[in-house]
Amino acid sequence: MSRLKKFAHSLVSGYTLVGANIVYTLLSIPLALHYLSMKEFGLWASIMQMANFNVILIDLGMSGSLSRILIDHKDDRDSSTYGSVIQTGVLVLTVQAVLMAVVGSVISIWLPEWMHVPEPFWHIFRLLMVWQCVVLGVAFVGRVFAFILAAHQRYDVCNYSAIGGFAANLLVLWFSFKCQWGLYSMLTAYVASSMFTFGCTAWAVWQLGLLPAKGYWGHPNRATFHELFFFGTDLFLLNIGQQLIASSQILVVSRSLGLEAAAVWSVAIKVFVMAQQLIYRLFDYSIGALAEMIVRGERERLKARFRDIVILTGSSAAAVGLVLATCNESFLKVWTPGKISWNPVNDFLMAISLFVYASTRLHIGLTGQIKQIGRLKYIYLIEGASFVGLGLLLAPHLGFPGILLSGIFTDLIFSGVYGTRRTANYFNIGYAELFRDWLSRPFILLVVAGIAAFAIWRLTRNLNAPMQLGINGSFFCAIVLLLFWRLGIPVHLQQEIRSRCKRFWPAKATSQPDRASGTKT
Repeated sequence: MSRLKKFAHSLVSGYTLVGANIVYTLLSIPLALHYLSMKEFGLWASIMQMANFNVILIDLGMSGSLSRILIDHKDDRDSSTYGSVIQTGVLVLTVQAVLMAVVGSVISIWLPEWMHVPEPFWHIFRLLMVWQCVVLGVAFVGRVFAFILAAHQRYDVCNYSAIGGFAANLLVLWFSFKCQWGLYSMLTAYVASSMFTFGCTAWAVWQLGLLPAKGYWGHPNRATFHELFFFGTDLFLLNIGQQLIASSQILVVSRSLGLEAAAVWSVAIKVFVMAQQLIYRLFDYSIGALAEMIVRGERERLKARFRDIVILTGSSAAAVGLVLATCNESFLKVWTPGKISWNPVNDFLMAISLFVYASTRLHIGLTGQIKQIGRLKYIYLIEGASFVGLGLLLAPHLGFPGILLSGIFTDLIFSGVYGTRRTANYFNIGYAELFRDWLSRPFILLVVAGIAAFAIWRLTRNLNAPMQLGINGSFFCAIVLLLFWRLGIPVHLQQEIRSRCKRFWPAKATSQPDRASGTKT
């Protein structure tokens, strides 16, 4: 299967996964809010974020390192190196899984007090934190099968497995709530989805024959571990910075504004988080192909494809983010019947942050695939620490906008500036070309569509929620689609998209008789 077909399969299945995630979110959150109080829901959201941050700390970047290095050796199936990488990776992941459980148990002792969790919740917080870290550790080892699939650009299999995991999660969640298990229902549902995903990916790797052949498994060795470890160490510092930005948001909210504010934050940003998944798919499913181009020295093709991804991702983030900004206020009123709401200013700030994060992460991601991290690991770490510090400083005075502004500002001045500079140097292009040919279209689309979004929101703000949602969701979406095609996509990409579409939907040839000759033309 060609790169393009693998990418197409991955993208379609990825968007199907996003749709499944949307359905899961639309059903699971009202279900949880029905059985749990706002404080209990905020407590679980905080536990999930802290447990995931624990995973990043213990991971040390080894999972990202393993995923990338497998691509270096997947084509050399006649040597034992491929098998050695897999076996060494599994041993490392197993040790890390044990550490996750131990560290999670230790930090659960003092964490509730530090996060200002009400004392009646301390016991259940600690218990859930420990078990969540144990489950994450077990699932962590099983991710090796997803890494193998990703190395062979079979993201579609991972996506279909995750879709089944959502179904298992929702079914077990409903059953557990019916059994009155309370907060423990969230844990049992996560266990069910993790087991399902692990089983599906393991079976797929076996069926597709992606494991080393008999006699070519090699063995775990120190050289392979060093290769994984030293590259993983660089990725680890990058991941710490990412998690300080992503996972610490709700912790900053909880500490500065309280558990109820944490519950509002976790629900109000849901549509933007799902939009991130939708937009990030363009780059995430291209990583395998881009890394393959790097390994094979296809520099010009890499440059052209990465430029197209930058343009498409930035334009998509601008368009989708502004559509959600105009709809989120009314959507929350319909979805949570008045239980969750926040200032519409936050929605427009979320749209800007979505655009900024989606654009800057591409340059960071490319640097990781080149395996030349350099000083970037310190830049990203400083950005993460700066975000936490600035967020804690601004949140008590500005509330949610303070946290959002902190993220936008630190992302632009740290990873934004440094990442674009690394891209310009790698492809040997000037900054003028980078901004003119790569970044100008998404930015222009953001400004023009942003003005239209604000105008439509002002015109419909006094309507009732269902009517406002319907008008903004349909009318403005049509406007954005037109702007996206005219402003956000360059001519050569428009022509390529038309050409690809014609292959799938060829025009039907008309067959009419020629009156003069009596034959058909």
